[in-house]
Amino acid sequence: MMDIRTTHPESAWLALLPPYALAVAGLLAAALLLRGALRTLIATHMLRRGTADERALVWAAPIASPGQLMWMALAVGITLAFGASLYVSPFAGLVLAAPVTLLAVWGGLAIYEARYCARLDAALPAATGRLAAQLRAGNGFLQALERVLADTEDGPLRAEWSFISGASGAPLAGGRPAGLSRAVAALASQTPSARHATLLRHIEVAVAQPHDVQTQRIAAAAAALLDAERRRSAAVTELAQMRYSGIVVGAAGGVMSAYLALTQPARAALAYSGGTGLVVGMLVAAALFAPVAAGVLLARVDDLEY
Repeated sequence: MMDIRTTHPESAWLALLPPYALAVAGLLAAALLLRGALRTLIATHMLRRGTADERALVWAAPIASPGQLMWMALAVGITLAFGASLYVSPFAGLVLAAPVTLLAVWGGLAIYEARYCARLDAALPAATGRLAAQLRAGNGFLQALERVLADTEDGPLRAEWSFISGASGAPLAGGRPAGLSRAVAALASQTPSARHATLLRHIEVAVAQPHDVQTQRIAAAAAALLDAERRRSAAVTELAQMRYSGIVVGAAGGVMSAYLALTQPARAALAYSGGTGLVVGMLVAAALFAPVAAGVLLARVDDLEY
């Protein structure tokens, strides 16, 4: 922000700060004045993620609240705008921050969705087992579903299965009520969890069959979910050693490279300077990071064969 012509650098920041402070203040004022419109826009975008052809069957998974995404965008936008303004003009910083902020919000939404699916998948085996037990007790599917929901804590599974209970019998565009099978199929096409979608397609077929066959199919699905969870847990345990080995190898290489760079800075600068040095540096960094990435990826095990 300053050059050699600055006469009093210790206090020059007071004269240079107003444009950047005005840019940040402008973002805060815009967010305050437009917070209602922004929340509505984000909520509409999340609702459009639903793909059902009937309005009564549209489902938007509560992955994140509009307020969370709005404040995330504001924090990222202010940080990027101020950081970019240190090298370019404040206006150019605001312009450059806009697309990066959108990418950050998209990435945050992907992280929230992954956490949502993980919580949903973890709750499926036990809940499906309780549903099968309620059906074996002689309850109809909707009655059994409502009893399971009454014992289920708030979370993704309760939200999605509550949609089935509420959408079953909802009036469609032609005036006919939505059947149970139609409601289950609508949720199967809109849930973000692939595991839950597979289970729902199984339930869609089961609810159209007699009660005894329905009970057997749900019980079989519950047993298969438990088996899949056991296989996943066993695979994670077996791959844990590989994951830790990859992290240790990558960390050891990184520590050695940092030690050499600190003890021999002139040689490190000479080795990684220029076009060829930059390419070599990127290859070295990728080689050091590869064991860590491989270990983490190996621990992400899923199973949809049930």
